[in-house]
Amino acid sequence: MSSVAALALYPIWAVALAVGLTALRLARNKSRGLVILCFALAIWVSGLLLLVSADAARDALVSLDIAERVLPFGMLLAGAFLHAGADVAEVRDRRFVQAVYAFCLVVAITGGAFPRLLYGPGARGPGPLFYPLAITSPIGVGITKLWLFRIARRAPLPRRKRAYALLIANLAANIGGGVVVLLRVFDLAPVAVAAPFLLLSILLAAFAVIYEETGRAREVLLQALAFAGLTAAFSVFGLALFFSALPRLLPEPTFAWTAFVVFFAALPLDPLRTLAVEAIGARLFARPIAVPHLEKELETKEIEREQSEGLAELGRLASAVAHEIRNPLGVILAQTKVLEKKGADAENLTSIRGEVERAKRFLEDLLRFAKPRPLTVREIDVRSVLALAASNVRQALATPDLFHLDDPDAPPLFVEADRGALLDVATILLTNAAIAVADRPSPEVRVTAIDRGKRVEIAITDNGPGVPPAIEPRLFQLFVTGRGRDHAHPGTGIGLALATRWIQRHGGVLRHERPPEGGARFLADWPKVPGLARAKEEPG
Repeated sequence: MSSVAALALYPIWAVALAVGLTALRLARNKSRGLVILCFALAIWVSGLLLLVSADAARDALVSLDIAERVLPFGMLLAGAFLHAGADVAEVRDRRFVQAVYAFCLVVAITGGAFPRLLYGPGARGPGPLFYPLAITSPIGVGITKLWLFRIARRAPLPRRKRAYALLIANLAANIGGGVVVLLRVFDLAPVAVAAPFLLLSILLAAFAVIYEETGRAREVLLQALAFAGLTAAFSVFGLALFFSALPRLLPEPTFAWTAFVVFFAALPLDPLRTLAVEAIGARLFARPIAVPHLEKELETKEIEREQSEGLAELGRLASAVAHEIRNPLGVILAQTKVLEKKGADAENLTSIRGEVERAKRFLEDLLRFAKPRPLTVREIDVRSVLALAASNVRQALATPDLFHLDDPDAPPLFVEADRGALLDVATILLTNAAIAVADRPSPEVRVTAIDRGKRVEIAITDNGPGVPPAIEPRLFQLFVTGRGRDHAHPGTGIGLALATRWIQRHGGVLRHERPPEGGARFLADWPKVPGLARAKEEPG
């Protein structure tokens, strides 16, 4: 085999198999068409490799015979592309796909069993069926392209890009397949000219496979492919050095000594390779899938599961408590009206009503924390939600206009979030800030939303007395509050815990810091989807 052919075809063969095997092992949304497509590409390249290997070998009869029988199975690529396209575009009617598969399988089996029907020895010179296939194939290729284009255009928007990628990959595979065979049969060009077209085809197929997954599943798939590449890179140098040194390491050139030396030399190499690959992977990825990192993630998930079970128990308890307390609270309010009609002291009645309202608010907050509703995630403008929250807090507390928000002419800033949750968090933080500065001679609360690339940072800063140092380590825990019962606005100790829950459910973080000038600053980091945000801002 020539060095050009080896450099051109071996990487394509390896990438096709790596993507197919990784998807088969790790993919959650296992689209069988995409996996079959990767393996069909690998089989086709295997046939080309066998062909060029046989050309270079002296005794090439066996290799040539295998190559001639493997090449016809490249016809299965046509069916695999249609199968993959139908999976990506969610096509239910698969009769056309099945018909193409059946035709391709007949040609592949016939060519594999009787290669002389397709071409002469060494895949040079046309056989009896070559010209009929050469005439009908362009018609089939054209129909296939039109079908793929039609389903790509009708595919759901998130899948349309993958469907078009498969259409282009199919075109590249046709050039790297049928056209190259035609050139080979008439001895017009070497097989290696197929390489760039097949490389483009497998890269586009890999794109479709990877982006079929979502969220963490896509991340795992990408990392698995990257780890496979790192492992191969590490192994190639290690194995090359080892086998070049092997003759000097053998006491005698026998099989037994070779096996003995190879075993004990390879024993430490695998842990060393794993250590090196995991160290590099930890630098490349924020959440690597290496075993130590997965153990930590599993521990975190176990803690979250235990917390969820505790919250479920708290939810059941809160429901029972709310049921038992709401009725007496209703009776108390009714009795205050009776007392009011009998001329009871108005100040005492106002105090009773205030305590009843505080108890009802505590129950509502506890239920919201203990029995969270499902998230309804969509794109929302952070700045408009902050403005609404500020308006609501001003009305609820009857405060002057102490909130200083971003420039009203600032462009929208989008995050992917539950609107009610973001409004809840903003209302809790702004309410706390407004209460904190209520007794200040010049009360001020600054509210900003800053684009940080992959996230949006919401900062709420007040010039109040700040968070008491005694509660700062437990600030975001349930029932922790700096406002006692004698405060003008007693705290329930649920608000910040609830805000933290909302943000964590979105994958964000709520933090507190002390500004140098005094007061308190709360920072909420929300994950952001830049592509969707840009699409929202574009005209039309």
